[in-house]
Amino acid sequence: MPHKYHFMHERGDYPPLTIEGVAGAWTSCIDKTVGYNGGPAYFIYKDAWVRIYCLESVRQKITDYLFAKISEDDDYISSRRKIFDKRIEDILDFIAEMKAMDWQSYSLPELIKIGEQYNELYYRAVPYGEPLAYFLKEKLEEILENYLRQELKMSAAEYETLLTPLYQSFLSREEEALLQITKQGFDEKIKQHTQKYKWLLYDYASVIVDKEYFIKRAQKFAQEPPGLIDYQKLVKQKAAISKKYKLKAPYTHYLRVLEDLFYLMDRKKEVFTQYNYAAIPMRQEMASRLGISFEDLRWFFWWEVKEALEKGKIDASVVAQRKKDSVAIMDDGKNEYLSDNEAKRVREDIEKDQKVEENIKAVKGTPTSGGKVEGIIRYLKSARENDKIKEGEILLVSNTTPDFMPAIQKAAAIVTNEGGLTCHAAIVSRELSTPCVVGTRIATQVFKTGDRVEVDTDKGIVKKL
Repeated sequence: MPHKYHFMHERGDYPPLTIEGVAGAWTSCIDKTVGYNGGPAYFIYKDAWVRIYCLESVRQKITDYLFAKISEDDDYISSRRKIFDKRIEDILDFIAEMKAMDWQSYSLPELIKIGEQYNELYYRAVPYGEPLAYFLKEKLEEILENYLRQELKMSAAEYETLLTPLYQSFLSREEEALLQITKQGFDEKIKQHTQKYKWLLYDYASVIVDKEYFIKRAQKFAQEPPGLIDYQKLVKQKAAISKKYKLKAPYTHYLRVLEDLFYLMDRKKEVFTQYNYAAIPMRQEMASRLGISFEDLRWFFWWEVKEALEKGKIDASVVAQRKKDSVAIMDDGKNEYLSDNEAKRVREDIEKDQKVEENIKAVKGTPTSGGKVEGIIRYLKSARENDKIKEGEILLVSNTTPDFMPAIQKAAAIVTNEGGLTCHAAIVSRELSTPCVVGTRIATQVFKTGDRVEVDTDKGIVKKL
């Protein structure tokens, strides 16, 4: 019987080595918090671009398990948050150690040992971070929308306010810090800011910024300050809305859980982006010793790199095919590329299950920031393509992450496959007052760069014109 698949993510800059820590944890040890391993996960690579899928049955089991947990234990998520915070401190300590390491001075066994330690810390922390939010947010937002919007007839503005997190994201904190930099001592402050935040847009394998990036943004902020959230005002607004509608359990509990989930997502992204960035010199040294480029090294799994370092050689000839057309699978600690025949079977199975009807003219999603806009689609598969978008175009991505911010700031509207009212695109679009529709699931398969569309956030519909 054919499998039913769940589309998770797509990107153009996610080679296996860079995402193996997080994806490997998802497919092996997240059972510590979500009751089941998330595997198998399938990575369908085409021209260095990947679409990621898991089994729908696994996703549903995990969602049901977690919802039962938070329903019977009010402190279930908050207790995991405490464990996450403690384990994150270990990663921050290791980042500081990595910055001081003289990579060329280490023997091969020492270098391998550091690589193993890097992965072990990943696997210890990840289960307590992102997976909880991934499997719970959509269900909680659906329940809250049905109750607050449909039953209580809460306005869209009130609903968005109620779901806006009180935790200030690391992107917002960086913006606030940059805004404070004045002309007095500007050069030194920009230098310090660059040193503190140069990892900001890296994600897993994306954009590395320099001082000029921060200078240009600071100059822009001097003319047009960013729309930072007034959190004291937000607290009062949330309290007034709750009082107005006499909100009670379990919905007040679900709102508190969403607050914790947003924190976990944002803190995970903040720390692990730094962690991924800190690993660049280590991997560059490994590539150098194997006589291949850093870029090629990233198309191997860690066990392949480790084995190659032990043997003193690696077959770089496989990289071109892996980039062009390959299928990788991660499941219960076993990460590998499939044979040609097996890859073909999996690809065909997924394509058949996920087939999108032809001639679709419109998609529906969740509106997160008001407005109606017409414009030209700019579909970005990677944040490395940020410079392709022109002012006033409509940004189309599978989902936004911090590394897409330069493109987001030029966009007239944002459309994504993934996400809900507390995702990155939703929060940023409200801060920027940019019309946005998230969670369309198939927008990147329906629209292409150059299509003229209308984004109607009143109806949550994006349609071709």
